Amino acid sequence: MKFLAIAFCLMLPGMAFAYEAPLLYSRTGILIHRAAPPPVVTSLPWAKEVKTAPGNSDISFEVEVRDAMTMYRQAGWFDLSGLSDKSGALMAFTEPGAFPVVRMEQYAPLDILLIDEHGTIAQIIPNIVLADLRQDIVPPSPVLALLFLKGGLCEKLSIRPGDIVDYKLFSKPPAVLSAPQSASPPSSPAAPPSVAMPLQNAGSPAPSSPSRR
Repeated sequence: MKFLAIAFCLMLPGMAFAYEAPLLYSRTGILIHRAAPPPVVTSLPWAKEVKTAPGNSDISFEVEVRDAMTMYRQAGWFDLSGLSDKSGALMAFTEPGAFPVVRMEQYAPLDILLIDEHGTIAQIIPNIVLADLRQDIVPPSPVLALLFLKGGLCEKLSIRPGDIVDYKLFSKPPAVLSAPQSASPPSSPAAPPSVAMPLQNAGSPAPSSPSRR
């Protein structure tokens, strides 16, 4: 019995540490569906014309998913300076809200994507150095996650507000069917144009009606 009590006491620090650890942490892949992907340019050395073709609308990233509240509670415990063109960090909140982007000890330029509960990119903060931030950036509408990418990558890859991030955290908006618009009633036929009669001077005699013979 005494041995079990000692073992339980030894387990308490580990249990407390596990409770304070981030609630959400994993590595996974996400897709961004771009509405306007850049065209693919194909040219041959002997060809006189350069041909372009529509690019792939989907682009994938390998991201670390973390509890976004650690940005406020444990500042400095992660480093975003090593992001590549294919990697990122997704900071996820438990529910949508107006969570601000705050100053952090991050000295590499970053593109920060503010994403709503449906996965739509509501706003992009491009090429920002968080260590130089002097004022919090509050999103204009509730967001559920912040996606950190390498600075300048959104411009390079034509990622824009309105594009969709595909990940299990985000719920698809419900499909809404609208009734077809009723046809407008036919307009009544226009009245024939009136003919304006010439005005007579006050001193001129009225025209005489033709006499019958």
